[in-house]
Amino acid sequence: MGGPLIANSGELLIASAAAGLGLVMAPRFMLEADLAAGSLVQVLPGYEGPLLDTWAVYPSRRHLSAKVRLFVDHLVESFSGAAAAPAR
Repeated sequence: MGGPLIANSGELLIASAAAGLGLVMAPRFMLEADLAAGSLVQVLPGYEGPLLDTWAVYPSRRHLSAKVRLFVDHLVESFSGAAAAPAR
């Protein structure tokens, strides 16, 4: 890959695409606000990128702290419908 802009920040790449500097492929949840505002438009509506796993990595312990347990539960709830809801 190459081009005039290379970054490892999804937010920077989305802002650059919204500014007219090119195309971006990013998770739908990161694009929703710009799509709704009209600063980005979907150019390949029939194409979906590969589904990627989300991992929560934490120390293996018999008793997790309440904060870690709540955060992991939140991630599971937030992403549980992601695979079932195709991007449109």
